[in-house]
Amino acid sequence: MKLRYIAIPLIFFFLALALFPHIIYDRLIWKYFVGPVIADATGKPAIRNGIVAYEGYTIISELIYGAFLIIFIYLFYLFFEKYKIKVDLKFIICSLPFILYGSFSRVLEDAGSFASPLSYFFISPLIYAQIGILFFISIFFGIKCRNEKKFLLSIVAINIFYLFLYLYFRLKLNPVIFAIISIIAFFIYKKMEKNYNASILSFGLIAMISSLLALISYTESIEARILISLFLSIIFSSAIFYISNYFRLSFIDKISSFVIFGHLLDGITTYFAIVDPFNFGFVYGEKHPLPAFLMNYGILYPLIKIVVTILVLYGINDLKLNLKNTIKFFLIFLGLSPGLRDLIRVLISV
Repeated sequence: MKLRYIAIPLIFFFLALALFPHIIYDRLIWKYFVGPVIADATGKPAIRNGIVAYEGYTIISELIYGAFLIIFIYLFYLFFEKYKIKVDLKFIICSLPFILYGSFSRVLEDAGSFASPLSYFFISPLIYAQIGILFFISIFFGIKCRNEKKFLLSIVAINIFYLFLYLYFRLKLNPVIFAIISIIAFFIYKKMEKNYNASILSFGLIAMISSLLALISYTESIEARILISLFLSIIFSSAIFYISNYFRLSFIDKISSFVIFGHLLDGITTYFAIVDPFNFGFVYGEKHPLPAFLMNYGILYPLIKIVVTILVLYGINDLKLNLKNTIKFFLIFLGLSPGLRDLIRVLISV
């Protein structure tokens, strides 16, 4: 991708922003992107220059986020190709801690664990950008710094940064526990082959375990009935995998099964939490316009979601292996992370 294809649109954008700030920033960027994040963090509508922003998404914001996502996936693919990073099942398993960190930390924000402005970075879409940056740094470290000494120095720096966050924002997890988690991650890194998979897994474990332990203080009230969505997701995704194998449908492989499971979990959990078909007493809402519309028709939302997911998997099956698996990797993240977040949120009654 040549630099001018990125530079020229950016020049026009900033020129328009300088000439028409009220139209470009207030009526577009603020109303659809910045304002909703602030509204979500504060729990009330955000107002700037007479423009009111509400938490949640609109058709406009979803389309623009979708366009950025496509660009983001392609840029990551080019990065993977340049540094010969193989996106396979091992890579995805090593990346799971980052995906789980996204779910756990988002629930922590839902529970009010982070003070402003730190809380903004744990609300979508900023949380996706945050995880993307951390994930990229972890991969790049694995490519350029393949030795234990540099990894040890890096986790010392991480612990110093965490100590600052702990003191300034009064975080839940004690720095001593965070340091112990870091030491465990160091020994895991020490035992592995020094490559990008080792750095992704080790750094990801620090983020995932620390956020998981911070959630423990919010587990006084458990709503175990929501776990039915987890069991159904496992059963249905396993059934789809084995039926596909029986009929020799090659586009449903093990990585595809992760994709299907993640989106089943997201769809079924959202359906149970919002529609509440068994009258469990759940009171939750949907921030995305299309799912909110489909939720009016009962089980239609999770059905359409899984059908579309399978069609996408079929549609990308003839692409180059690394591009196909890169797309699947992001599909896993987009399904599993919000699905697990919703599950945990209902589970601990946040």
